[in-house]
Amino acid sequence: MVVLPRHRRRNPYGNNSPYAPSNSNVSDDDRRRHSHSQSSRLFSHQTLLLLMVGMGLGYVVTVNMGGKSSESDIGLDAIVKNLELQRASAASRDAGADHAGPMNMMHNSHREAAALLRGDAMYHRSLSSSDHAEEPEEASAEEAASAAGSAEEEAASAEAAPAPEEAAPAAVAPAVDQEVTEEALSAAQQRFIETQKLIASQSIPTSTNPHVMKTPEVPDSRRKKIIVTGGAGFVGSHLVDKLMMEGHEVIVVDNFFTGQRKNIAHWMHHPRFTLVVHDVTEPIMLEVDEIYHLACPASPPHYQYNPVKTIKTSTMGTINMLGLAKRVKAKILLTSTSEIYGDPKVHPQPESYWGNVNTIGPRACYDEGKRVAETMMYSYKNQNDVDVRVARIFNTFGPRMHPNDGRVVSNFIIQSLQDKPMTIYGDGSQTRSFQFVSDLVDGLHALMNGGYDMPVNLGNPDEYTVKHFAEYIKEITGSGSDITFLPATKDDPTQRKPDIATAKRELEWEPKVSVKEGLQQT
Repeated sequence: MVVLPRHRRRNPYGNNSPYAPSNSNVSDDDRRRHSHSQSSRLFSHQTLLLLMVGMGLGYVVTVNMGGKSSESDIGLDAIVKNLELQRASAASRDAGADHAGPMNMMHNSHREAAALLRGDAMYHRSLSSSDHAEEPEEASAEEAASAAGSAEEEAASAEAAPAPEEAAPAAVAPAVDQEVTEEALSAAQQRFIETQKLIASQSIPTSTNPHVMKTPEVPDSRRKKIIVTGGAGFVGSHLVDKLMMEGHEVIVVDNFFTGQRKNIAHWMHHPRFTLVVHDVTEPIMLEVDEIYHLACPASPPHYQYNPVKTIKTSTMGTINMLGLAKRVKAKILLTSTSEIYGDPKVHPQPESYWGNVNTIGPRACYDEGKRVAETMMYSYKNQNDVDVRVARIFNTFGPRMHPNDGRVVSNFIIQSLQDKPMTIYGDGSQTRSFQFVSDLVDGLHALMNGGYDMPVNLGNPDEYTVKHFAEYIKEITGSGSDITFLPATKDDPTQRKPDIATAKRELEWEPKVSVKEGLQQT
């Protein structure tokens, strides 16, 4: 299609054109004079350049609009005829020669860029060899012309006859350059492949986790796809480390309410690690083999901040994970808590103890939420044959603890390092037991991969009074902090010590890291 420019003249096609507007009030002489003056003023000695782009060819069409005759018709037929002549002359050229039009130049440059990105060396080699192959032909043509001049020039041309053979090394030079380019490209590709292999074989050192952890290649028949809800939290991130170092594919599901992205930043570039920012109170559809359900705020300040949300996480979150496990026939492990024992009347606490919990107290949102979660686990097991595991976790400490989570260990360590008063709620006679996070992770892993499906206590039987523990941390850190006593919190347990006989018998598990060693690592 040809688009003509708009002009101020009333009749761009001429007075005698069938397209001319009729005006009975104007005489033929006036119309002829007016048309001639307008045409002379607007189009005399001017040229209209039309760029026709089509069929991959670029044409520049020049139409002479100047006029010796003011009455000559300039219509579409003339323009099309001119275009056909231009196209016919272009087609009469050498069929093997490439057009040098602007569109061809553009397409060639696009093809070269695409070939470079693909690393298509053969394409570039063909282009360079075809470009340089024309030079010997031009040289031989000049020699032939000079040879027709005189016999002496013929002799000279005869002596210069081997020139094309001598030019062969010059033609090879671009190919050598191309090979160097290919080697550079292949070296860059090799470095990229090696980098990808390196990332797929280990973690990336970060400020939170500067140590490199290796991830072995595991056959597909042994590799599992595992979900860790709350995997960006304190315990969850250490569990992710263990699973990744076994070569499994790990999917972390976390909404970062208490979890931190820096806890898993060293795995973010690993091809077998996936982070899904998601709230477990909403259903999620994934295909997995195992589910570690850790998602729930665990420290009193966090779970008391939004009690309703805490209950929903423990109940609705557990229902959603059980529904997923039922649908894909995955094994699921729930991290319950020693808080289900409340303020115990039995010491130490075995798994058979039913607990002593205030159902309407400030801690009930967490305590009762976990108790309901355990009930749902075994309801799904009995009704739908879901393979379940339940771990009752006692006080745990270690690296990546949130400094402001309000727990005993983190409070004492932060206060002692800052030489601030070490606060104890109550008289300090209440007892606690503390296990290092690596021991807990080993226990969770053993429970998931074992055959025992009833609740199991995971904790360190070493028992400390809170006052003694504060003095112990003060001694290790060399702090000058004073120990101060504040009023006891409501429903604070007076004693807490796990009975781990079941874990020893069924899982062959017991803590290996002492409190002193763990505090030094923390």
